[in-house]
Amino acid sequence: MGGIVSFSATSLLLLLLLISFAGSAVGGVLFSTLPKTLIVSASPKQGQVLRAGEDQIMVSWGLNQSFPAGTDEAYRKVKVRLCYAPVSQADRGWRKTEDDLSKDKTCQFDVAVRSYTTTTLTSFECKLSRELPTATYFVRAYALDYNGRVAAYGQTTDDHKATNLFEVVGISGRSLWLDIAAGCFSGFSVGSRVVFFVADKRRKTNNN
Repeated sequence: MGGIVSFSATSLLLLLLLISFAGSAVGGVLFSTLPKTLIVSASPKQGQVLRAGEDQIMVSWGLNQSFPAGTDEAYRKVKVRLCYAPVSQADRGWRKTEDDLSKDKTCQFDVAVRSYTTTTLTSFECKLSRELPTATYFVRAYALDYNGRVAAYGQTTDDHKATNLFEVVGISGRSLWLDIAAGCFSGFSVGSRVVFFVADKRRKTNNN
């Protein structure tokens, strides 16, 4: 028995170490340390209202030419994402900005992943996802290196995330918090039925 317990404890320790290593490989990139080497633009104008699942946007990016040659030597891909503006993050922990990108919830919606090119400008058009909740957004692009690690970024708004913001109206017109609330009430309903079922079974057993 002692051998089995010892083996299990050792296995658990190894598993925890592997999980910790995997977490550090995925995370560890701090947004505050990333160089802002990409210039990113998008077609929506300040304050424009778009509809999820219907409207399209044009996104363009390229290397800021003020940086020296070779700055983008390690860039392999560009990941473009839609990000919540601060006004749509207030009092919503599930949209909270974190410096650690593995924990950051600012940019939750992938728009596209493209191979990085050294051309002056790369552009593409895409339709807004039907899954987008009603909120105010901006566009951010991450440059990924050959390991898939974020190496740099660029975005359509300023550092305070206050300019070039646009709105998206969700399919149902509901904000994400309503979906979460609905899920919570649904879970509560299921839990309540389970509790009442168990209580009823005990009552019948006691009566017998």
